[in-house]
Amino acid sequence: MRRARPQTLPDLITAYGLTNGVANIIMQLALPAVGYGVHESRVISGSPRRRPIKRTRTTSQYLAVAVFGDDADRDRMRTEVADVHRAVISTPDSPTRYSGNSPDLQKWVAACLFRFYLDQYTTLYGDLSVTELDSLTRSASTLATTLNVRESAWPQTWDEYERYWNETLPRLAIDDAIRADFESLAGLEFITEAWGPLGRGFPLLGGRHYRFMTRANLPAEFRTMMKWDWTDRDQRRLNRVVGFYRTIDRAGVRALVRLAYRVAVADFRLRARLATRALGRTQLSDTPIKDGGGLRWPARH
Repeated sequence: MRRARPQTLPDLITAYGLTNGVANIIMQLALPAVGYGVHESRVISGSPRRRPIKRTRTTSQYLAVAVFGDDADRDRMRTEVADVHRAVISTPDSPTRYSGNSPDLQKWVAACLFRFYLDQYTTLYGDLSVTELDSLTRSASTLATTLNVRESAWPQTWDEYERYWNETLPRLAIDDAIRADFESLAGLEFITEAWGPLGRGFPLLGGRHYRFMTRANLPAEFRTMMKWDWTDRDQRRLNRVVGFYRTIDRAGVRALVRLAYRVAVADFRLRARLATRALGRTQLSDTPIKDGGGLRWPARH
């Protein structure tokens, strides 16, 4: 059966999206003001290095609400994210100025998240027409407006999006401190930091493959910033992996992933009814996480 062509953001969801999360995070945080906002964070309740399960849940809920939620869900998510991001602000010692609620920074994050959906679809099923890309660009506005970005600031055509993307690329850079954070994410070592010996199995069993998939899913310019290479042998291996994911996507895994999105929306709504904050209480450390702030082993969730 021929696959319907995508028109809206949910149409881009595939099984392959399970492989490119960290690659997309690297793209987001390659903008130095975003990268240092995370690197210097004291918000231990939202850090994968302290609360990896909670971080996975809240990120999944944000994406689910942006893609499948209604206006009330998005308004609540926007408010709660803004409350958390108020604690993410540069200090006089920070290498660059930043604010977690900056619309300009959040627009870049949303633009990268749009690529998260586009890339997973086109990797499996090929390029899209300009007409399709125009429709998808408009649909992706919820990724931005669920944050602190006005609808009018989001590109309304693919050409506008590409122009914004290309104008931002020269501003990107990954220094040694941020690169070390990315290496930990790509190899799953951050789980060991959070859980100690209980988390050592994750990098041992899955770290090598996930690091490969992170390299594979990064555009060439980001791989260069990470000082990662890419060989013909790597490409042959990736081709086999893509073939596998295309098969399972068509076999029904895509439907399961979409179901997981809807479950995440339902969970967000339930938490919103039962608690003051659906994303949970914000916990801050006196010192940045990078300096050991908030370290509790094993991490509690």
